[in-house]
Amino acid sequence: MFALMPWTRRSGLLPRVDIPDDFETLVNRLFAPWPTFEELEADRWNVTTEENDKEFMIRYELPGFEPAEVKVELIGDRLTVEAEHKTEEKTEEGRNGRTYAHVKRTMTLPPDVELEKMEAIYRNGVLEVHVPRAPEAVGRRIEVKS
Repeated sequence: MFALMPWTRRSGLLPRVDIPDDFETLVNRLFAPWPTFEELEADRWNVTTEENDKEFMIRYELPGFEPAEVKVELIGDRLTVEAEHKTEEKTEEGRNGRTYAHVKRTMTLPPDVELEKMEAIYRNGVLEVHVPRAPEAVGRRIEVKS
């Protein structure tokens, strides 16, 4: 084993070890908990949110799904969007081909919204969920007198 190590007069038989500055980062990446399958699927979604005075809009890109395959649920203040696609095809050689796609994403909505007036629109592979703000949350402008 010592024949494989470089030997100099300064270092002697034992090699000099220099620990890089990012050693802690490397160890943290090696021993970090593994992401779950749902976390990996969630990272593949392209989700954008927009906010204005009247509403919150959440946009999910779901290419390849039909409107009937997309399910939007609201339980309490948690919005869950789930899409599932299954196909089964037979080729000319008699082999079966199957495809399956399933994505699910859950997010918590802010407390100052009107959940009864929510609406979801799916067009061209993009799901838009419009969540109107409560009138109390919109606020009003107060005139400054002099």
